[in-house]
Amino acid sequence: MAARYPADGWSGTAGMRPSVESQESRGEQSRMRLSYRVMRGLARGLLACQARLRVSGWERVPREGPLLLVSNHLGMLDPVVISARLPREVRFTPKAEIFTWPVIGWLVRLARAVPIRRGESDREAIRRVCGLLAAGECVLVFPEGTYMDPPDPAAMIPVKSGAALLALRTGAAVLPVGLSGTEKVWSLARGWRPWHRPRVRVVFGEPYHPAPPPGLATKATYFWVAEDMARRIAALVPEAYQGSYAGAVSGTPATGEEEPRFPRSDARSGEGSRPGRMRP
Repeated sequence: MAARYPADGWSGTAGMRPSVESQESRGEQSRMRLSYRVMRGLARGLLACQARLRVSGWERVPREGPLLLVSNHLGMLDPVVISARLPREVRFTPKAEIFTWPVIGWLVRLARAVPIRRGESDREAIRRVCGLLAAGECVLVFPEGTYMDPPDPAAMIPVKSGAALLALRTGAAVLPVGLSGTEKVWSLARGWRPWHRPRVRVVFGEPYHPAPPPGLATKATYFWVAEDMARRIAALVPEAYQGSYAGAVSGTPATGEEEPRFPRSDARSGEGSRPGRMRP
């Protein structure tokens, strides 16, 4: 059965009734909150002491309008590294358990993060994130949903369809982000030592709007968009970080109109590959 699109295509914001949080966000999206500026300044200082950070492509990030940042996931420091140099406030989507942690839980609440219950369909989180995007905010998600623990390599694993659903339902622009090196910061198992400052790189790609081929069933549409996201992210990281998508990166940038080359089917099913250790 072919996917049924809304009357306005996949721009779900047109028919979405804004929530109270969305209405509050509209008054703040044009300015960065003082508390966020302070947190970002502290984060920059911390990163300067702990890592040699290099950011490229930040000028491609739209300064206004709904924006969905999608990135590979290497460790807990990833949201801080991505948002440190951006000219706009970023809303995070950490796992719900983090909100109960001492200090860090307080910080993520101060950052107005949206808790995600992983491993289940979290409709409330989807509703809230859609509301933020409807209000023109910038939201960061990690399509993989987790990251690999040592001794397994810090490489991409098959993505899930949550980010694709958000992009198609809201019509927000999608901007791929490639990370490398963050897994080495504060990780003794990956060779970090207090006197080390690992090289960390953030690469922002080109914003785009997903354009899946017509006639696909709904689930197939989500899969197509999710895999295309992963391919664009993989094109921004070194080969050692591409993992399941090493064979899916072509020599030319992917576009919404062309057919993406998906990774091996056994990477998604787990057949013929070792799943390794993943964060729960």
